[in-house]
Amino acid sequence: MNIILYPHSAGATLSKMLRLFALPAATLLLIALDRLLGGMDSVEANMLAALAIVLAGIPHGTLDVEIAAAHFGQNGWAGRTKIIGSYLGCAAAMVVLWLQLPELALIAFLLISIVHFSRDWRGGVDPFLAMMVGWALVALPALASPDDVAMIFAALTGSQNGAMIAALLGATSVPAALGSLVFAYWAFRHDDTQSALEVLACITAALFLPPLVAFAVFFCGLHSPRHMADALRETGGLSKFKKAAIVAAVSALSLGLGVLMFLYQGDVPSEMGIVRSAFILISTLTVPHFILEHLMTSKNHNAL
Repeated sequence: MNIILYPHSAGATLSKMLRLFALPAATLLLIALDRLLGGMDSVEANMLAALAIVLAGIPHGTLDVEIAAAHFGQNGWAGRTKIIGSYLGCAAAMVVLWLQLPELALIAFLLISIVHFSRDWRGGVDPFLAMMVGWALVALPALASPDDVAMIFAALTGSQNGAMIAALLGATSVPAALGSLVFAYWAFRHDDTQSALEVLACITAALFLPPLVAFAVFFCGLHSPRHMADALRETGGLSKFKKAAIVAAVSALSLGLGVLMFLYQGDVPSEMGIVRSAFILISTLTVPHFILEHLMTSKNHNAL
């Protein structure tokens, strides 16, 4: 097994100790608070977690057009228009899929998320073990909190088919969890303590925190900041003002789309409507973001 250590750009300006222990400490603190005070599985906590996921998740994809334009040599207006059109087409296709075949949309989103999240650790260890980590992050909450995940998936699909998908997902989580532990072991053995602690913290959160809170720990505390740092680095040729303007404008448009989804989703209770709208919005934005990531990776491999 080849181990290639890599820099963790999201925490480049922080001390090594803070980068190592911030996420595990936050996870253990949330678990302690949940055990002592409770309430993290309340309606209010779920809504706050869903909003946090949206607010943290949107910005890290806002510079994708600039990244794609530079990476594929499409810096002119015609090239950017093509990229934007492709982006909007992918997003629109995902919205249509949610409207017409929500079960298929949910399954597609879960599969894309597993692959996408695994890339957070692809540089550190064997890709298969990295995939196990992405799989565990998505599947373990369905094992640890089956009723909660079944309720969320039923709301997303509008039927009890969502609960069946949740049950199947939970049933597949054990091999992924074991693979994640192997990942952590190899990372420790090869002096990548940060990756090992990150994985263990996220797995612990998935097992001992309510699903939405656990997902927010990973998504807001690790995935989005890391990818945002990468995006800022990859667009280093742009001025800070232009980057800030693009991030603000695209974030505002995305939040506007989320509000429309919430207002026109039919007869859904408002508390679950926020959760439903948040995940459909994130999935809609994730599809073109994931496709760009895949195309860039393929291009880089072909260039080697």
